[in-house]
Amino acid sequence: MGLLSAVTVPGVLSTPPTRLRLYNLVAMFAVLVVGPLAGVVSLFKPSWRRGLTNRLGFGWPVSEPVPTLWAHAASVGEIEGIGPLVERWHEQHPGGRVVVSALTATGCDVARTILPFAEVRAFPFDLPGIVSKVARRMGPDLFLFSENEIWPNLLTTLAEMCVPTIQVSGRLSKSAAATLGRFPALSAGVLCRVTRFCVQADDDRRRLMDLGVDPARVVVTGSLKGDGRLAPSPEFLEDIRAMARPLIVAGSTHDGEERIVLSAMRLLGGQAVAPFWIIAPRHPERFDSIDALLEAESTRHVRRTELPDGAARRVALEDADVMLLDTIGELAGCYAASALCFIGGSLVPVGGHNLLEPARCGVPIVVGPHLESVAELAERLEAVGAATVVHDAAELARAISHTIEAGPDAGAGEAARGVAEERAGSLVHTWNCVAESVGVDRR
Repeated sequence: MGLLSAVTVPGVLSTPPTRLRLYNLVAMFAVLVVGPLAGVVSLFKPSWRRGLTNRLGFGWPVSEPVPTLWAHAASVGEIEGIGPLVERWHEQHPGGRVVVSALTATGCDVARTILPFAEVRAFPFDLPGIVSKVARRMGPDLFLFSENEIWPNLLTTLAEMCVPTIQVSGRLSKSAAATLGRFPALSAGVLCRVTRFCVQADDDRRRLMDLGVDPARVVVTGSLKGDGRLAPSPEFLEDIRAMARPLIVAGSTHDGEERIVLSAMRLLGGQAVAPFWIIAPRHPERFDSIDALLEAESTRHVRRTELPDGAARRVALEDADVMLLDTIGELAGCYAASALCFIGGSLVPVGGHNLLEPARCGVPIVVGPHLESVAELAERLEAVGAATVVHDAAELARAISHTIEAGPDAGAGEAARGVAEERAGSLVHTWNCVAESVGVDRR
């Protein structure tokens, strides 16, 4: 292993492997039950086969005598969030190696785009034989993982290898903490493996301490998503602006939310100037089904991937009321041009998604009531009048109508930007915690 492997891992305790036995039994049962079905489905859905060899432990880099960082995040937003931190490490270790993993294929695609110096792999199944093989083959000197990506077998293996493991942009919801609390032996045996927790908010820190984590190992550093680069605007936004219709972006929507959005759109049919909508489903595998839904609802729409170039593009947009954003990586760039955005995963019990992206763009935000994953930020945005919580299509339509009538001078957008600026600086704070934990230059 490289230079950082000599660093000890504070807080790591000797934990009997029996504490993982139940977890591994459940994981193996899931593999036996779900595995055959997934195998059949993958015959017909090539996307299911993407990265499968990596997930099974094959195709990972071999250890080299240079500093090696392994950075892991769940999907697109988390990869974008952790990206600047990975770049900072790479700048400090120009001769080192960076391996980035993601749970999703789209997360891997984005990692290859924004971190071209990194070797990107699909995250391995957290089964003892697989993750142990991957970690020992690669020999990382530092493991950074984003948000709530706590994988017991991998963390146990890395602790045995004396590899520092640091959570960044960490979060622990009330329900997740309650679940961990029901399995105290397992949670204690896993959480003690983490060198340092860099969490988003005081509530996250308190919940970890309630689970027995040493307060000295938990630092509130905020969300890295508040310090990432603002995404560039896609070219098609120029044509949408030229139509002089208010743009409403429904981002990261989940099953059931698109129907609510379409109902709200119909309720807004009496507006003097009808809004133009961009609907961006959270998961790419739903693109076709949402296209079919729009067709079934007789909604004038166009798919982003079917937009022509040049003057024909504006004609295609003018003939539509909705654009289905069936691409990855363009959603964040659409927020700055919108009059208002609805952030999905909140009208259905998912827990909400990234609110900092639209807030940094100075855009009024509408969300549903299911906000566990972003509760503290959502409360702050609502308190300053930057966010509105709705429960159904009628309330969504009223919130949109009110925002359009009030116009930008109402101050909701600037209030959102102010909240985002309050949360700036996470990158520097997090980097300092990482540097302190592993003994590297903080510059």
